[in-house]
Amino acid sequence: MSRKARCHYLLEKSVQAALSAIEVYNKPDFKYREESFSILMVNAWELLLKAKILQDNNNDLKSLYIIDKEKKRKNGIAFKTPKFKTNRAGNFLTIEITRALNLLSLEERLKENILLLVEIRDNAIHFFNDSKLFEKKVLEIGTATLKSYVECVKEWFVYDLSQYNFYLMPLSFYHPHEWESYSINQEDIQHQNLLKYIAEVEKKFPSDTRAKHNISLILETKFVKSKSINAVPVRYSKEDGAITISIDSEEKFADKYKWTFRDDLVPQLKERYTDIAFDRKFRSIINELEKNPNYCGERYLDFKRKKGGKKIFYDPNIVVEFDNHYTKK
Repeated sequence: MSRKARCHYLLEKSVQAALSAIEVYNKPDFKYREESFSILMVNAWELLLKAKILQDNNNDLKSLYIIDKEKKRKNGIAFKTPKFKTNRAGNFLTIEITRALNLLSLEERLKENILLLVEIRDNAIHFFNDSKLFEKKVLEIGTATLKSYVECVKEWFVYDLSQYNFYLMPLSFYHPHEWESYSINQEDIQHQNLLKYIAEVEKKFPSDTRAKHNISLILETKFVKSKSINAVPVRYSKEDGAITISIDSEEKFADKYKWTFRDDLVPQLKERYTDIAFDRKFRSIINELEKNPNYCGERYLDFKRKKGGKKIFYDPNIVVEFDNHYTKK
């Protein structure tokens, strides 16, 4: 049995760190939630970036070592071959996350999102974070970073994460008027500096749902009064603030599978690729993708009984799968 490549060892450790970050964040009662998430998620990103660097360098560990430029022979002459820095235990030191970011050609939005996460982690480790506005920002930045993380794992290593639930679940429900009661001016100077820094980066890179990566993703929960007799009521308890929601299956389907083939998918593919052709090769690709419920769903004329005529609808994320077959503009 062949040995697993070094980059895949780091990849698997990275995925476990990311899952640990999500598990900690989603615990019902955890007092160090945001700080722990940022620490573990930065670790997950660093391992993933190092795995990518190893993959690009034929799994040569030297690509991760830090060269000791000051180390010379006793006579003061530099060594012909580079020497690497070691830690107190005598093991080779490896590059940290910011160096790894600079060694890879990443989209600027992705790079800035990771750097924001690093800033949050540094504040958590070296000081403290205790702020409702901070909690909101970690949720928005964390949601964006998980989306990007899944994209990178899939794109770089073709690694299937569909078996896991990669999402953050906000455990407290705040109404807009409740958020208005929190002001950045009420925060201590440490939090003000961090929140202002985050705001500056978000202003430079506003949320864009069409973009592959984002700095942060704004989360909104809206309740719309329906005139339909089939609508399921939403109940809100004034005593404990508990909310009970039931999402209609047809609404859920429409929310995921937004595109039709002719009106949406075809124009998007033409816009995205220079060499797209809707020939036998394309039909072979789309036939395979249509078997995957992550990208395609069949909607029947009788939705509940699944009878009558049916039509295929597509999740917009399907376009990424065509990157492996066609040339992007």
